[in-house]
Amino acid sequence: MIKAPVRILCLIVLLQWLTSCNSDGKYVVANDKVYHSYWTFSFGYVYNTLPEVDASTFESVKNWVGHDARHVYFKEVMLPGADVGSLKVHRYPLLSDNRDYYYMGRPLHVRDVESFQVLKWSDNDMWARDSRYAYYDTILITSPDIESFKVKNYCAAVDSRYVYYYGKILPLADPATFEPDWKDLYSRDKAHIWYVSYLLEDVDYDSFTVDKDGRGHDRWGYFDGQYRVTDDSEAAANE
Repeated sequence: MIKAPVRILCLIVLLQWLTSCNSDGKYVVANDKVYHSYWTFSFGYVYNTLPEVDASTFESVKNWVGHDARHVYFKEVMLPGADVGSLKVHRYPLLSDNRDYYYMGRPLHVRDVESFQVLKWSDNDMWARDSRYAYYDTILITSPDIESFKVKNYCAAVDSRYVYYYGKILPLADPATFEPDWKDLYSRDKAHIWYVSYLLEDVDYDSFTVDKDGRGHDRWGYFDGQYRVTDDSEAAANE
């Protein structure tokens, strides 16, 4: 049986671990330096030093963004050119000033800051647009039909001409009939099927379906991701 003090210690460690895993760390000011600190299961607390920081004027705005009198920081990354005076904090990990937007510590080089708007968020993905261009995370989409541009889900968007998958044009895809993430892994349009962004070339389109485990099937067998794995018994049963 585990003794009470040991149980309490284990509970404290577990709570510290859960709290750390669900946060983005914190800023620590010590000895004229500023650190962004976070806890890892493998190494315990990690302390990353902020470059060129003035510890005497540093302020923590969120646990993932701070600034001194001259510089803005995303965690421990300094954002060159970011304006402290007009800094605005949006949903993690998006920041802006009066000149640009910054995602995951990188400038988006937004062409029209006044019209910039986020279209869809997820934990790891962002679709946005301004009056001229579209954006996926830090990828600039330079040739969209912006008036018809719309987001289908976290990984795909379309306009009147193209399908954009994770910010890149998906070759051969028909934007009018494209349906992304069919059972979370496979997508299709009127003539093609993809696994993520991989076109399935050896597939019977009409009989293709996806089971509850996310595995693709057609009348000749099944697929492991984008690769066909022939199953003769299944193929024979579908003859």
